[in-house]
Amino acid sequence: MSKTKTKQEGTRYRFRAEDFWSLIKAQEYKCALTGRELTPENTEVELKDPSRVEGRGEPDNLYLVVRSLAHMARYEKEREIIELAAEIVANRGGEYGYGLKRTRKGK
Repeated sequence: MSKTKTKQEGTRYRFRAEDFWSLIKAQEYKCALTGRELTPENTEVELKDPSRVEGRGEPDNLYLVVRSLAHMARYEKEREIIELAAEIVANRGGEYGYGLKRTRKGK
């Protein structure tokens, strides 16, 4: 993945088209959170951990998600998104035929 150097900031990572294609292939054209199919038209690059300070925009903190999740992924950590989704399903999922069962303790 490419880097761009600036005088004030030292070496700073810049996400480029080739990085997008590399990442979408690595994710097998699937959203990192939902598993939905990704296309260039429905995909956004977001931070896995938006509160991370050091190396915040580095490649290991980036993933691709469907556009409908981009706003949430921009501000919430991955774990918080998953916990919120579980709460939604636990609270209202039965109305749509969904339920949850926790299989093991999380990280």
